Amino acid sequence: MSLNDETSWVLKWGTVVGLAIMAVGLVLSFAGFSEDIMAAGILVLIFTPAVGVVVTTKCLVQEKDWKWVRVAILLIIILAAGCVLSYLT
Repeated sequence: MSLNDETSWVLKWGTVVGLAIMAVGLVLSFAGFSEDIMAAGILVLIFTPAVGVVVTTKCLVQEKDWKWVRVAILLIIILAAGCVLSYLT
């Protein structure tokens, strides 16, 4: 698979899985169960682009495109720092 194919696969299926989890959670919340399942679906949707960046980085390393590997790693660091800082506040 190429870089674009792998990244688009992750984004597409992450979205499908996240929406499916949210749909199940919505049905269960109408049935009187907790809304935690919907929250899990939202988390899947939030983290799907981050997983896409990791997959893209892996493909860039395989292609030995070191300039864009550095950019992708910087983006991963920024995403991780944002997650840590939002957790601490």
